[in-house]
Amino acid sequence: MDELKQVLKAYGAFVAEVGAFSSELWFQWCSNCREVCCKPVYCRETLESPFLFLLSKNHSPEVFYSTQKAWLSETGCKLSIGRPPVCYEFLCGTILEAQQPGIERYAMIVLSKLISYIGKRALGSRHLIEVMDLDDLKKIKYSRFQKRLAEARDAIDVIQSYSRGHKLEKEHLKFLSKISSLNLGKGNSIIGNIGGE
Repeated sequence: MDELKQVLKAYGAFVAEVGAFSSELWFQWCSNCREVCCKPVYCRETLESPFLFLLSKNHSPEVFYSTQKAWLSETGCKLSIGRPPVCYEFLCGTILEAQQPGIERYAMIVLSKLISYIGKRALGSRHLIEVMDLDDLKKIKYSRFQKRLAEARDAIDVIQSYSRGHKLEKEHLKFLSKISSLNLGKGNSIIGNIGGE
């Protein structure tokens, strides 16, 4: 299997896991929401990015893009995999405000950044979805991608364990802070909450 196929396969599997876990966590808010946070303008990225286009075709070949509604339907996004990273990054104020200040809120922010993180610096300084030439896309090294994927895997394991009620130890912060930096200075409220939750 060539390296691009390995990246596509591993990225797709991880996106599916993050998507399922996020949906489970946020279902109580999203299922009752009457607002539409998605916009067709975000959907264009799937068509413009060769990487996202390949993902969407591999995982959702039966789904068609609409010039009026893009990937959106009455029940939400038609794409299971191939959505732009911004779709995972978006956390509405209602969801964020419902989280306890400190580690709970921080964990949700980290979760929302996992997909963006694994694509960073895939080829030089370019993100996976910013590689616009198919020949360049074939130059992506699986080993370079795999390092970020492993770091994202560590972070989601910590977040899933925490969401199941397990205590978060201070050493777990290093996994989360790889994805989203955290000021670990004196008086930090997140550190203060660890061990007390």
